[in-house]
Amino acid sequence: MQFVVPILCFVIPLIAGLVAVRQGIDWAVPVLALGFAGLMVWAIWQGRQAQGWDGIGYAIIAILMAAPALFGTLVGGGIGWWRKRRAKTLAVDGSRD
Repeated sequence: MQFVVPILCFVIPLIAGLVAVRQGIDWAVPVLALGFAGLMVWAIWQGRQAQGWDGIGYAIIAILMAAPALFGTLVGGGIGWWRKRRAKTLAVDGSRD
């Protein structure tokens, strides 16, 4: 079960970033990335404020949820950009690689 949450937190934003770029909503990828980075910073800050073992939940949010989501958004946006650019090149050239 401990692997399911980080995988889902990676795959769902990856698909969202890919679809957003392919649909022409390029601005959504940086907004999502900044949101997940903000969540990470907030969770780390809250974890530093907590006493003892109370901060472990915030570390879990930062490491197992926000970090894979941030990485998935960036990878999905990059793949979407690459595929969109490649499709334009193929449409213009009419050739493959």
